[in-house]
Amino acid sequence: MISSDVRNKETALARIKRLASSGLPLEPFARAVLDELHVAIPYSPNRPMVIAGANGTDIFVCPSSDLIALLPAYQHYFLEHPALSGARFGQDGRTLRRVLPRQTVWRHEEMAHPDILKRDGFNAVMRPARWHHLVEVAFIDEGEYAGYAPLWRSEDQKDFAQADYDFLQSAAPHITHGLKLAQLRRNEMEDGRSFKPLENWNAGAILLDEKGKPIALDENARVIFEQMGGLDGVGADGFHLPQIRDALAYISQTLNGIFHDPDSGLSVAGPPVARLYAHWSGIVLKLRGLQMVGADGREYTTVLVERGETAEVRRRQMIARWGLSQREGEVLDLICDNKTGPEIAILVKLSHDTVRKHTSSILAKFGVETRAGAVAAVRDFN
Repeated sequence: MISSDVRNKETALARIKRLASSGLPLEPFARAVLDELHVAIPYSPNRPMVIAGANGTDIFVCPSSDLIALLPAYQHYFLEHPALSGARFGQDGRTLRRVLPRQTVWRHEEMAHPDILKRDGFNAVMRPARWHHLVEVAFIDEGEYAGYAPLWRSEDQKDFAQADYDFLQSAAPHITHGLKLAQLRRNEMEDGRSFKPLENWNAGAILLDEKGKPIALDENARVIFEQMGGLDGVGADGFHLPQIRDALAYISQTLNGIFHDPDSGLSVAGPPVARLYAHWSGIVLKLRGLQMVGADGREYTTVLVERGETAEVRRRQMIARWGLSQREGEVLDLICDNKTGPEIAILVKLSHDTVRKHTSSILAKFGVETRAGAVAAVRDFN
């Protein structure tokens, strides 16, 4: 007999999959997901979600007014004075973007020092919120931070179980997909190292029928696919390319399973996202699917298409653009990862003095005076 816990997790995961591919706006989607996480893993009613926004800012979603009232104290202890918080690493956006992508599920002992209950930050923030121990799920897209949700339990609630961790591992990719869809649809293009959306190219859209056959596409998608088809010498219709046909078929089949397979539950199927498509010309595409119901009552699949480039192509462009040496390119990558001079020296196996010389050369070529200026130039590079 299936236990109630297993059934709750299967139900919640199936709902999360549907929510993630329904094209909901960002805040309604986040609130609905928080409710479903609570169904699968009962935890505090004070449950926030933090979503990576544009330009390094974070979006804070929380249905609890009590928790919103604690935000100033949280700002003081966890962002401005993290040593007083009891957290193992700072909770500011810059640190989270560097640390959280290392893994999807973070256990309590990985997030908090053993003496967190004695820290000022705990007494000022966690205790009033009736938070005692947590598990945190990170939302990661191609190695990039997309947000996180801390799931706190009170002192009288039991510890999290392995089944809870397994559930979060399965749900996280779908939640990430929903967050990215919501941001794409309002044209919030995110910087990324594994995939860099090109700001000059708006996301295109393809409409598929219930059998997964393309029946319409907007002008942005048409330009993208016509260019790819022309580069491959197959005419103006890029849909002739087998990789694109396979990607669209995968998205259509995945959505069909999510919305029509009652046994999807804890299946291993990922979200309806086609992974990076690396074209010989340097074009890279990422395709994300969502299910829609038309005015005629029929189901349609909408596929949003981002055009971008890989981190390696982008790196080669910057090296050529600013006349960097290969070694300077390596040092610049690590500077953008917020590595210190001594850390860079160890990673590239050079002396600290040599790294300083490379850094000075990079700043001179970028025409900036600080490492932060170089990072900003890389972020703004198109």
